Amino acid sequence: MVSFVAVIAFAVLAAVALGLVAFVGSVALARLASLSPRKEASMPSHYSSLVHTTPSKYTGYCPECQTNNDPDYTVCRNCSSKLPESRYERDTRSVNALFDEQ
Repeated sequence: MVSFVAVIAFAVLAAVALGLVAFVGSVALARLASLSPRKEASMPSHYSSLVHTTPSKYTGYCPECQTNNDPDYTVCRNCSSKLPESRYERDTRSVNALFDEQ
C-alpha cells in the first residue's frame, strides 16, 4: 500500500511540473508574439488620455478644439472643422471576409 507521504509528494511534484509547463508555455507565446511584424500602432483618440503622449497623432483628434472624436469621423463633432487625414491604413474588409466566410 502506498503511504500518505508518497501521495502528497507525488501531488506536489505534479503541481510544480504543471506550473513549470505553464510558465514555459507563456514565455514561448510571448516571444512568438514579439516576433510578429507590426506596423506603427494606431490608437483611437479617446484612448489618448491613457497614454502620456500628445493625442494629435491619433485618428479622430481635432487640433482646433482638442476634442476626441471617433476614429471614423472626418469632421469634428464639436466644432465641425475637418479632421486631419489619418496616417494609418485601415483594413476595410468585413468580419466575414477576415474569417473567409460567405
